[in-house]
Amino acid sequence: MVDVSDDQTTGARGARRRSESRRRLLAAARRLFVERGYHATRPQDIAREAEVGNGTFYLHFADKRDIFLAFAEEACAEIEAAIIGPLTGPEPWDVRILNTLKAALTFESNERKVIAAAFMDISIIDPGGDEPTVRPRDRLAKLTAASLQEGIDKGEIRPDLNTELIAHALLGMVEQAAYHAERSNLSSEAVLATLAGFVTAGLARR
Repeated sequence: MVDVSDDQTTGARGARRRSESRRRLLAAARRLFVERGYHATRPQDIAREAEVGNGTFYLHFADKRDIFLAFAEEACAEIEAAIIGPLTGPEPWDVRILNTLKAALTFESNERKVIAAAFMDISIIDPGGDEPTVRPRDRLAKLTAASLQEGIDKGEIRPDLNTELIAHALLGMVEQAAYHAERSNLSSEAVLATLAGFVTAGLARR
């Protein structure tokens, strides 16, 4: 007679082990993609860093591109978690812009190398592969565009804007501004005030 409860316990342990090995692989991939870059990182390097066998790598991921996309998705989710509150809060649009820029600059300052690695264009680093259905940067842009559209609908933001275009421009601006600020030793307060003033002036309904 089969003990169903024992089977369930064994199955639960197996699921936990699989979840743990996948977590370790993703953590290892994150470290190596950030430190070495995409091209210098091999699947076997990731498996070794995660202290699992090469076969375990391929139980979870088809190839290096697959785990890179999973890493990029994870990094994107972290950025979303950092900005979603300020971006969708109940405050007036200009306050939301200020708070979102502050959250984005803080995350950028703490995780700049992770963002740089995760946001690499997959068509450049892997020209032979298919484009992912939705790139991580596109998801963040859509969130930002939706917030801009809300401001337009409320009559707060000028209506003659392509919101997705502006959203992508804002993401690039924050990334590059934070990089320049670090190299130039600019204060975070000065950077935030300059960017917020520039963005709100450009978006304000005329």
